[in-house]
Amino acid sequence: MTNNTLVISVLDPEEAMQQMLADARQLDQGTALAEPNKLVFSSLDQLLSNLSTKRWELVNRLAKEGALSIKKLSELIKRDYSNVHSDVQRLRENGLIETAEDGKVYVPWDNLDIKVSLKRAV
Repeated sequence: MTNNTLVISVLDPEEAMQQMLADARQLDQGTALAEPNKLVFSSLDQLLSNLSTKRWELVNRLAKEGALSIKKLSELIKRDYSNVHSDVQRLRENGLIETAEDGKVYVPWDNLDIKVSLKRAV
């Protein structure tokens, strides 16, 4: 059974490095990661610039509708094709959506778990 949740975190670089080292140690010991699917941003601004409101709209529509062509997706949400295409590219780069063999895009996740650390550097 696969874990079909993407964990999106906002961590400062030191926290991100500690997380990667802990994951590497766990994998070296032959233990599966509790959160194998991760996407880490270094700031809330970086998260929000990559996952803007319009991009979230794309993710939500794809999650609801299933795999769609970019053309069909742009028609459904009434946005310009080139803008939707650019947003799809960014979402693919971040692993939030994928492309099927037939060229349609889809959301491979059942859940997105967003974690934002409120810890402040002292």
